[in-house]
Amino acid sequence: MVLGTTATAAIVAAILFGWAVPLLRLFDGFQPMTVALSIIVAALLVRLNRGMPTLDWKSLRQDDRERLTGSVLALTKEYVAILAINVVLLVVLVSLMTIGKVAIQSWTSAIPSWTNLISPVVSGAIGALVALCLARMSYVIWRDFDIVRLQKKLLDAAGERDQAEAQSKIANEKMGEIRASSIRRVQP
Repeated sequence: MVLGTTATAAIVAAILFGWAVPLLRLFDGFQPMTVALSIIVAALLVRLNRGMPTLDWKSLRQDDRERLTGSVLALTKEYVAILAINVVLLVVLVSLMTIGKVAIQSWTSAIPSWTNLISPVVSGAIGALVALCLARMSYVIWRDFDIVRLQKKLLDAAGERDQAEAQSKIANEKMGEIRASSIRRVQP
């Protein structure tokens, strides 16, 4: 379902950008887009540096630990995939900015097919990559939140288990004290 939603968003954005946003008009947005993408890439690199959460692993059950570490590993793979998509989009934007708006305008006048076919395809590809970046980042944010909820659940369960064990130990000690005091039944 997630991949279907992501693919739909990318296709819809590609169609809308290719149809409604000429490539020459996109040039005005390239600089803010590269800044935003650079910030996203920096945030992804920070998140990739995070590694596994710091927990008292001994207090968690084996299956809970495996579920948590598996989720963190899957999320890290998502970060790497999003990082790759962002880098591709950054390379495309920087390449087009390097070529320049003037060169693209001269191609438009020199090559008639550029205006009718190639320009909308390039504009649509940029739109699809932008939508793909946004959709994947939204998904990863949701997954990150999901992992935090899982950590909360596991920590709360471990805390409750520790508290129950402590209460059980206190109760056993009290029962031992009562038995050790040699209290005997008295006939009424």
